[in-house]
Amino acid sequence: MTSGILILIAMELLLPILFGSVFALSDENVTGRKHFFLSSLVNGQIVLYAVFQVTTVWSILHSIKFSYAVKRFVPAAVAVLTVLIVIVIVKYRKRFAMIFKGKPEKISFWGIIGFLLFVFMMVMSFLMTYTDGDDAYYVTTAAEAVVSDTMYAKNPYSGIGTISSFRYKAAPYPMWLALLSQASGIYPTALAHTFFPWTMILLSFSVLFLMARNLFGGDTKKRGIFLFFASVLIMFGDYSIYPAENFLLARARQGKAALAAFVLPYLVCLMIRIAKQLGEKGRCGIRELALIAFTGLAASLCSTIGGALSLALVSVSALVMAVTYKKLKIPALMVAMNLPAAAFVLLYIVKG
Repeated sequence: MTSGILILIAMELLLPILFGSVFALSDENVTGRKHFFLSSLVNGQIVLYAVFQVTTVWSILHSIKFSYAVKRFVPAAVAVLTVLIVIVIVKYRKRFAMIFKGKPEKISFWGIIGFLLFVFMMVMSFLMTYTDGDDAYYVTTAAEAVVSDTMYAKNPYSGIGTISSFRYKAAPYPMWLALLSQASGIYPTALAHTFFPWTMILLSFSVLFLMARNLFGGDTKKRGIFLFFASVLIMFGDYSIYPAENFLLARARQGKAALAAFVLPYLVCLMIRIAKQLGEKGRCGIRELALIAFTGLAASLCSTIGGALSLALVSVSALVMAVTYKKLKIPALMVAMNLPAAAFVLLYIVKG
């Protein structure tokens, strides 16, 4: 059990930080260890989701066993990680040293209160966990993959062989749960109701931190107030089974939760960042355009509608920026970088 927990921490904390470090180091606004780690964590998880989406859907389309799908994901992830590490060593090693030489940033009173609410939600998500109706499909699908080494080949309600709708095959988020379960040796059901809420709440609040940095810069007081009120809205927003707050606090093991509470908010954060860059510099970096592509693929992993929602969000944002700043090149590139996500929506329409 101890070794399994350590493996989970490595896969959901250390590995994303490694994957996302190049995106944090290439961001000139990242100033400090806390900002670096949270930015790396968010960006790295997005990249991992994107790589997993591409390799797993390809495996599902070719009716490959789950264990073989994992063997295709791992080399792809290692290849991407190797490229990112080489970029860090060659281009950003001095920047890495500069970030860690600086003094730790002070935390405001409101920031401390927001952090305490964050810890409270982490604890309560574990103590008050419950079984949701959708678990009968999503968690069982993950368990079936681990036990029988198949992906969407059996009806999760009965265990009888079936042909699943491409609606599910195009967004194989339960396979991510199955991957973590297989690697750690912890059964999917236990993992889904204990570890998953913690990681999702951490990712969600990391996105809120990045959004606060985009909106308020170095003003720690305003950022703290923003995080405090965001925490209050999340805690008291669980008024039915449909809002994003419910998905975050009560249904974190489902792909819809990752989409609503993590991926789409991060995409909004990214749109704010690009809009600021266009307003101040008249351009945006390759980093932001690459992250649009990765985030669209991550949205497709979480839900079939995720690719369509990400494309809609990016397209509307691009239109607003084109009209506001009288520039067409960057908005056009933004939409183009999100087209890989649209491809999975098209697959669903054609094969679903």
